[in-house]
Parts: sequence; structure tokens; C-alpha cells
Amino acid sequence: MDTNSFGKILDLLKPTRLRPSTRGEQNILIESESDKARVINHAAFRRLLGKAQVFPLDTNAAVRTRLTHSIEVSQIGRYIAQKIIEKHDVNSLHYKQLAAFVTTIETACLLHDIGNPPFGHFGEDAIQKWFLKETPKIADLLEFDGNPQGFRLISFLGGADEYGLNLTCSQLLSTIKYPWTHAGKPDPKDKIGLFTSDVAYYKRACDELNWPPGKKFPFLRLMEAADNIAYAMSDLEDGIEKKIVSIEDLKKEFGENRFLSEKIDPFVKFKTDVIVEAVELAAKTFTNKLDNIIAGEDIELVDKTSDIGDLLKKVKHFARAKIYRNEAAERIELAGRSVIVGLLNHFKELLDLEEAEFMALVDNNINVIKDNKLGYHARLLRRLPISYIEKYRCGSRGGCEIFKRAHLVVDFISGMTDEFALETYQVLEGIRIR
Repeated sequence: MDTNSFGKILDLLKPTRLRPSTRGEQNILIESESDKARVINHAAFRRLLGKAQVFPLDTNAAVRTRLTHSIEVSQIGRYIAQKIIEKHDVNSLHYKQLAAFVTTIETACLLHDIGNPPFGHFGEDAIQKWFLKETPKIADLLEFDGNPQGFRLISFLGGADEYGLNLTCSQLLSTIKYPWTHAGKPDPKDKIGLFTSDVAYYKRACDELNWPPGKKFPFLRLMEAADNIAYAMSDLEDGIEKKIVSIEDLKKEFGENRFLSEKIDPFVKFKTDVIVEAVELAAKTFTNKLDNIIAGEDIELVDKTSDIGDLLKKVKHFARAKIYRNEAAERIELAGRSVIVGLLNHFKELLDLEEAEFMALVDNNINVIKDNKLGYHARLLRRLPISYIEKYRCGSRGGCEIFKRAHLVVDFISGMTDEFALETYQVLEGIRIR
């Protein structure tokens, strides 16, 4: 094993933050734990409990939400990181770096869905399509996605000042799956991972770590692998819980031998074996391809051509055909899309105002509000979090005024839980009054 290359990976762990910590700079172990604490104690992380993984608004607590899924991803991420350490001769390496390495991967996994809107990918699609019909065109929101919204949340919206949660630069870069904006995509089909207004902060984090902007950070690869392993297994298990598929269906599809067990549940046996095998391959690939990963090459840690990679691919195809297309799930997804579009239609009233009128609402200028009959608009604005309105006032994130105002509306809607989105839509439609 190339211990020197692993040392280069660990050198990317630094306690540096974009705004120096009020406690003064600590060591990397303490700072990585501080990052984790900032995430798990934040309201946006708790709200993941109310955002569906596959089945929106489900009353069965055993079915996964984005929160329970994120916790499972974090466990697999820790497992991969620990396996990587196991594969190296680390006697000469400092304990604090090794522990911080594991915690940083874990926290990146906890954050991987933090920016997802209500109703998941249908929510993303609804926001994109809605802004496609609007004028002026706001390029960021034409390609709205949970990934850039997640970075915006942790680096700006999520705290009292312009730095959000003010995570370490190492942690920030570990969360960015697509380190580019709409204008810098390597391929037109690629998703974006950064909004235009957030690029300067991303580049500052890169500068602090001497990392080339636009190149995927090595720790990100581990988060992606953990997510891919986790959701493949969890979606099958939720399908069983919902009685959409059965163990017998899985045995026919993936082979009865994988489910043979005298001591534990057959699915648990299947799931555990798959995770162990996939984690082993991910850790081995990361270890063997360290130099390539540091160079920014697009390395898939669980290769689809491997036996376990091929099995995971088949699991995802099976889930797509048998679970995601289930009539009950699709019905709620369609309704969820209508909820998001409906919310945007109502809050469009704020986007259609002249800048002076909108600022009168923000400043609570009673005379202008009365003279221009903006009472309804004032009530709409009061639905938005005060902290987000203060961020709108903040001049640190660039862009023209309507750009910032559109982001303000999307920040609010994308942060909603599935149930709160439905409730707010019903109130605005007059379907309910409480």
C-alpha cells in the first residue's frame, strides 16, 4: 500500500474555516467533531425526518425518510473509511488525523441530502420547469438541484452570518458532488453542484487547501460510494415493508443462495453480505487508485463491471421497475409536483413586484404597503423565515436583486418538509384555514 499517497489524502484535512472559529483554531480532530455537531444540531438536518426517501407522506415509521437514509449512509461511509485505514500501515500517522478522516466522511454522508426539496426529484423537476416559463430566466434555478442548494444551506443560509454553519474547508469540499456551475459544466448533461452566487466561497475553500477548483475532492468519492450502496439496499427493504415486493420475488431475481440463513432474517443476510462486499471493494479501489483520485480522475469505487457492482446495478433496475413505479408511490409524487408548482404560483406574487415595492415589504413600510394595496403580499412575505429575509438583505452573495429574491422564495420552499409543503399549499388555496 502507498502510505505516502495516503498521507497526501490526510494532509487535505485542515481545521481551517472561512471565518476563523470564535474559539480559536483547534486541532483537526476537535474541529471535525465540531463540524458533525453543527450538522446534527441544525434544524435543516432534523427536517430531513419529514422528507421522503421513496414514499412521501407515509405513516409507516419503518419506511425510510431522508433522515434515516442519511444516518445509514453515514454508517457505511464510516465503515469504508475505517477499512481504508485498515489497509494501510498507519503506525507512523497521527491518531487525530485518522479519527478526523473517519468523522469527516461520516459528516459528508449526513449532509448528502440536506438540500433536497419536498417530494425529492419530483420537487427538483417542478422547480426547474416552473422557472423555465418565467422571465427573466434565472440560469441557476433552471437547473435547480438538491446538491447546490445543500451547499448554499451549509455555507450561507444555515447560520447567523454569511458563512452559514462555517464548516471546515475540508468538510465543505467533501460535500460537493459536482464542483461547477451551469456555466462551467464539463458536459451539458451534467448536473450542477454550485449556484453562481456561491462560487466565490467555494473557491476560497479550495485556496485554503491548495485544491484546484473544478476537481472533485477525494473524500467526496467515499460519500458517493456509501450513498450508492445504502439506497440500493434500503429501497428493497422499504419495498418489502410496503408489501410491494416479497422475499420470494427477490430470491427469484437475485438467486436463492444469497438468502440462505439459519440464524438471521433472509433479507438481513442478503443486505449484510452485499454491504460488506461492496465496502471491501470500495476501500480496496480507493487504496489502489489513490494517486488517480488525487489527480481528479473519475474513479468509480464500486465498478459496475465487478460482481458486486453488477449486483447493485441489478438491484437498482429491479427497484426502478417494481418499487418506484408502484401506483401508490407515483400518485403521491404527482400530487407532490402539483404542490410545489402551486406554491411557486402563489409566491410569484412576490417575484412580480417592482424592487421598490418588495423592499417596502421587507422594511415593513406601512404607508407604501397601504398606498400600493400590498396587504396580501405582506402576509405572503411573513410566511418566510426572518433569517432568510436577512440573508436576502446580505450583500455578500452576488447577483441582481431579482436573482436574490427568486433564491429567497426557493430557499423557503425547498426547505419545507413534505407535510408542511402540502399544508402551506392547502392554506394558500383556501382548502384549509389551520
